Amino acid sequence: MKVTVNKAFFLGQALPVAEFGKIALSAFSGRLAVASYGNTVNFRVPADVIESGQVDLTLEEWRQLLAKVQQAPGVMVNIEL
Repeated sequence: MKVTVNKAFFLGQALPVAEFGKIALSAFSGRLAVASYGNTVNFRVPADVIESGQVDLTLEEWRQLLAKVQQAPGVMVNIEL
């Protein structure tokens, strides 16, 4: 799965979900969908989907992804999993 998203928009949606356990990310049809297992928190952000797919992340993997996005330079950021 590989997408490009607006960094600020993604983080604005994603940071409130930082403490939840397993997270599912799906990239398809111009959007990145994020859902957490065990609660009703989910969101979608517009994305340039380069390679569609789905991945499940543990809490630690999700936190690492958020840190990587926060540290990335520029307005747009690539997410590749």
